[in-house]
Amino acid sequence: MTVKVRTVACTALLLLFSGISVFASNTPLRLLIKPVSDRVQSIRFQTGVEETDIWTEVSASNTTLVLDTFDSNKDRLFVQQSQDNQVWSSSYEYRYSPSDKRWTVTPTEADSSSLVESLDLKLYNLYPLSKSATYYSYVIGAGLKMNMALNKQETLLGYAEAAYSRGPSKSDWVDTMQAVNLSVGIGYRFAITDKLQLTPELGYGVVLHLLNTDFDQDGTKTFEPFVDQQIRLSLNLGYELNDSYTLLIAPLGVVFFEKNTIGTLLGIQTSLRFNF
Repeated sequence: MTVKVRTVACTALLLLFSGISVFASNTPLRLLIKPVSDRVQSIRFQTGVEETDIWTEVSASNTTLVLDTFDSNKDRLFVQQSQDNQVWSSSYEYRYSPSDKRWTVTPTEADSSSLVESLDLKLYNLYPLSKSATYYSYVIGAGLKMNMALNKQETLLGYAEAAYSRGPSKSDWVDTMQAVNLSVGIGYRFAITDKLQLTPELGYGVVLHLLNTDFDQDGTKTFEPFVDQQIRLSLNLGYELNDSYTLLIAPLGVVFFEKNTIGTLLGIQTSLRFNF
């Protein structure tokens, strides 16, 4: 998947060749701009007092910007980036300080940070293995997952997830198997193509079982909640529909630890991801 160019990070790192002083001059000024990620395909820029609709576009593989005329006393450099040559990031405004001999970004949206990289709405279907087959028939669940980028390349991801699941019970003394799942975890995203990604994930948390049950088998069923620790494993294959949405599918395994046994469920999940 191509990670969306967002306004939460500075778009570029500008390096001035040889520390050249910038004044109004006919001598072209050359700058090297570093894209915010290796998924950026194009960069466009313009200079002047105010931003206009006239841009100069360059490929992300050769991002040397040539400023024919630039007056550091009044001109600013405006930069945008794109991953598909159609949707562009917000503009970032750079000024050159002759005294410090360096470029600085003017406080704009670039300074507003967002912890959340994306949100997943997910559905999953799990089937019991081993001893769990004695109690479960199957489980259907839905959840909300919040993803956070942990590095600048947006390949290392952390997440927090909340989900609810429900399924018929195989035991006469339990009506339905219900649970609330809370977990946090980490994943690493591999780009397969511009549109496809693969992300193995490992999560840890708790599962709150919600049972209407007759544990002492006296003929009276009561509400009985109890908590187990759990580990969740998945291998997400994602396809980017556009910059805003990604469709994911993954095999999902859940292991939870009860007092005298280990519960195991295996199945599949699908998600719609909202990229920010």
